[in-house]
Formats: sequence, C-alpha cells, structure tokens
Amino acid sequence: MDSAEELTKCPYCGAANPLDSEFCGACFKNLHIPGEVRAEAKARKILTAAAAGVPLAGEAPPAARLWGRAALIAGLFLFYTRWLAKENYFSFLDYFNLAFHEAGHIFLGFFGRFVMMAGGTIFQLLIPAVCLFQLKRRGANLGWQLCLFWLGESLLNVSIYAGDAIKQALPLVGGGEHDWTYLLTELHLIAHPAGVSRFIFLLGTGVIFRSFWLIGKDALAREPVELGDFKLI
Repeated sequence: MDSAEELTKCPYCGAANPLDSEFCGACFKNLHIPGEVRAEAKARKILTAAAAGVPLAGEAPPAARLWGRAALIAGLFLFYTRWLAKENYFSFLDYFNLAFHEAGHIFLGFFGRFVMMAGGTIFQLLIPAVCLFQLKRRGANLGWQLCLFWLGESLLNVSIYAGDAIKQALPLVGGGEHDWTYLLTELHLIAHPAGVSRFIFLLGTGVIFRSFWLIGKDALAREPVELGDFKLI
C-alpha cells in the first residue's frame, strides 16, 4: 500500500482502509464514508497515479461494475423466465424455500390451526425478508438486492402452491392436508385458486423486477457510463 495514500480507521475493528473504500477490508462492514468523500479520494488517487505514470493496483476496467451487474440481471431474468416456460416449475432455490416452509409449520404450530397452516408460507417469505433487512442494515447493497430477488422468487413458488389448492397434484412433504386448500377454504376463496395464484405470481414478478431496477440503479450510481461526449449517470 502506498504510504501517501489517504487512510481512515474502521469504526468497528479499527483497521486502516483507503478513504475511497466502501467496506472494511478486515471485517467487511460498511465504513459509512459519504459517497462524495469516497469519489473525491478516488479522483485524487487516479490523478496522482496518472501524474506518476503508475497504474492503479487492483483497479477494475471502466464500467466493469456496470457490465457485471448487467450480466447478473440478465442471468436472473433468464432464471425468472423458467416460471413462464414451465408449469409448476421447481427451482434449486425452492429446496431452501421448502425447508423454511416446513420449519414454519413447526415454529408457528403453537398459535392455532390457521396460523400453523399459514406458517409454512409465512416462514418461507420471512427468512429472505430478514436476510434482506440485515444486509441492508450493514450496507451490503448487492446482498440485500439479491435477497429481494429471492423474496420475489419465493412468492412465485407460493403462487404455484396456492394454484394447486383444488387439483392437489403437487406432492406434499409428509402427506397431510394441503395448506392452501385449508387457507382458501377458511378465507372463502376456494372457488378462486387460479385468481389467487395469479395475484401472488404478479406480486412476486413485481418484487423481482424491483430488484433488477435497484441492482441496475446502484451500478449506474457507482460507475457512470461514458458514451462519446455523453455521460449516463
């Protein structure tokens, strides 16, 4: 590390970090350095290195963050289209959703039958929401934005389960009563499983596309794109 480089101490672990860093290199927590301060420090570093004719170590190519996030969004979008291409699609994420779903029945089984039956869906949505909150509180932008995508994906899975309330074609873990047959019957919506499923699916789709927008917006805010004489911020 250049001895002339501007440093700041991490408020959590006391490790020294470059002033243009967003996260501590030792404990990985957000340093809470204002964006304008980090941008100014980075600009000074670039100008100093350019004047000395020395390339900046570890500097990513221009717009690398943006193109990386664009590729990520494209991959997640292709993943999302699997629900459009295949009925009752079950993704690798749904194995985790299923585990949390079953745990919800156990943990909320003490609060009456309705809450116990709804507990699977509640836990399935609660876990990604809690992860989102924790990562956002720590300032891990991409982490919580991906958790938002996970929350939307979990809603897609719930929509399939809700739509199966009358057909009951899906295999049930451990057998027993179909959650959504009971829930829709209690809510007097058992005649409309397709409508309920469609509503939940559209809600999940909205959450997923919100995550795409936030990932892209964050990338643009951190890595402006220059096209000729124009700059997109």
